This record gives sequence, structure tokens and C-alpha cells, in this order.
Amino acid sequence: MAANNLKALQQALDSSARPERAPRSVTKKTKPEQEAQMVATPEPVKETPTGGYMAPSREGKTNITAYLSPDYKSSLRLIQARTGKSLQTLIAESLNDLFSKYDVPTVRHD
Repeated sequence: MAANNLKALQQALDSSARPERAPRSVTKKTKPEQEAQMVATPEPVKETPTGGYMAPSREGKTNITAYLSPDYKSSLRLIQARTGKSLQTLIAESLNDLFSKYDVPTVRHD
């Protein structure tokens, strides 16, 4: 019985499947001068050690992740609303306070 249901389901899927369309190419006639202007040299893509893209603003930085109670995030958001500082700035500031408490070198903000 189950085999018949699977067969019917597969037939329904096959009958409703759309054939893939070949991509359409659009060609626009241009003058040779315009072609020279249209050709752009792409900027080199920054890659991470694993081969993925890395935004230039993240270059030289590392990700630190923690799973905490949602109350931590709520409190951070309240401080953010009061000060106008980014979460990244607030977390860096709090880490420096922790570093000072334990008498380890702090990190200078840029």
C-alpha cells in the first residue's frame, strides 16, 4: 500500500515539474568607444582562510560568540538606546572593563 502511495506521489511530482528553461541572452549593440568604457576591472575579493568572502571592515578582526540569556541582549539594547553606541562598541567597552578588573591588558578602541 505504501509503495502505491509513493508511486502516485512521484507521478504527481513528475507531472507538475516544469522543464528548465535555457537562460536568455540579451545582446545590445554598442559602439567600440562605449565597450571600452563598459569594461570594468573587478576589485580583488577578500577571502577568509576557509575560502569565503570577508568584508573589508572585518579585516584583522575575529568573531567572538556566546549563548546567553535573552536578558543580556535586552539590557544591551537599553544601553544602546540611551547612548547611541553600536553593540560592537558596547561589548568591546564591557570586555575592557572585565580586562581591567582582572588586571590584564586592555584593547585600544579605534
